[in-house]
Amino acid sequence: MQILKATARDIPQVKTLWAQMFDDGTAGFCDFVFSQCKADDVYIAKTAEKVVSMLIAMADMEYKGQKGFYLYSAATAPEYRRQGIMHSLVQFALEDQAKQGKTFCMLKPADEKLFDFWKSMGFDNITKIRCADIEIKKNIWTNARFDIVTASRFKVLRDKFCHENILHYTQKGYETFAYSHYSSGGSTVETEDGYGVYYVEGDTMRFVELMATSTLNAVKILQAARERTGCEKATVYLSPQSDLFLGEGKTIDWCMIKGISDEIYANLSIE
Repeated sequence: MQILKATARDIPQVKTLWAQMFDDGTAGFCDFVFSQCKADDVYIAKTAEKVVSMLIAMADMEYKGQKGFYLYSAATAPEYRRQGIMHSLVQFALEDQAKQGKTFCMLKPADEKLFDFWKSMGFDNITKIRCADIEIKKNIWTNARFDIVTASRFKVLRDKFCHENILHYTQKGYETFAYSHYSSGGSTVETEDGYGVYYVEGDTMRFVELMATSTLNAVKILQAARERTGCEKATVYLSPQSDLFLGEGKTIDWCMIKGISDEIYANLSIE
C-alpha cells in the first residue's frame, strides 16, 4: 500500500472515489471541490495503481497567528476499510502540512460514530454547538438584506459580531466557503445588528451561523428570513458561549481539532 500525494494523473480516480462516497446530486459540486485545491493538496492511498483512500487539505485557516487547514472528504473505499489505511493517510497529511507551516487541523466528522476514530488520532472535540429548534413569530416590519455577503465580508462580519475565540478561514478559504455555501442552496441575511447563514430544508430554516448584538436583534433577523422564505420554524446553531438565548436547546458534538487547546468557535464548514 502506497501513501502519497496525488498527481494530476491520479485525479480522475480520486474524483471517481469522491463521487462514490460523497456525491449528493448537487450539479457541478465535484468539479468545484477539485477546482479549489492543487493535486498535491490531495492525499491518497494506492494499491497497485488503484486509488482506495483519499483526503483533501482544503480551505486554509487561521487562529491567533497560527496557520491551519480544513481536512475534507476523508474516505476509504468500503472493501479496504478497517485496515488502518486512513490512520496512515491522516498522519502522512498532517506531517506534510506541518512542513508547510500548518500547526493545526480542523474537520467535521460526517457521522456521530466517527468522533471516536478522530479522537484516537489526537483530535479534540473542543467545538461543541448549542442547537435550538424554535418557532418564529410573524413580523412584517423587519428589514434585512439577503444574499449579499461576499467572501471578504464573512471575516468582517464575524470580527464585528463574534466576541469569542473564533477560527477564521484565510481569504481563499472564505472564497471556497462562500462558493460552497451559495452553490449548495444557502442564503445569507444581514442587518446593521447582525447576520445569519442558513439553508431552507422543507418548512424549516437551518441557521448554521447566527450572530447579533442582542437576542432581540437575532429574533428580528429570524423574522426577516421568515418573511423571505415563508418558513415559520428554524433550527439554529450557536456557540455554547453565545450570549444569544433562543431556548435551552441541546449541546451537540460538532467539529474536531488537532493543534489547538483553547475552546473555540468553529462553526462554518463547507457543506
